[in-house]
Amino acid sequence: MKRETPVACGLTVFTGEQREAYKKIWGELETRRTGIAELEHGYEHQFPGDAETLRLIHEWVSMERVCCPFLTFSVIARNIEEPILLQLTGNEDVKAFLKTDLQLNIDLITGQS
Repeated sequence: MKRETPVACGLTVFTGEQREAYKKIWGELETRRTGIAELEHGYEHQFPGDAETLRLIHEWVSMERVCCPFLTFSVIARNIEEPILLQLTGNEDVKAFLKTDLQLNIDLITGQS
């Protein structure tokens, strides 16, 4: 029987340099994000379809899956004219975690924290 991975980020898996790179990559992706949609088991982030954004998404996913192994990542990329979709999904606890994380970011952006 497969054991459930706990829903907890392990940012201590990164060195200080890696943590800074992680923050820089996600910060850049946040400036490029064009939308967020709720899915049944998580959220979908939408980004422009260009090659540099796709590279950043893949770099971020390769780091994120180390510190947050409870997430399932799906990257959907078609042609450069269509958005890149990054889906972060999991069980009910994962979706609740993602929703809280999104709300914290929204509050920071809107100054409501």
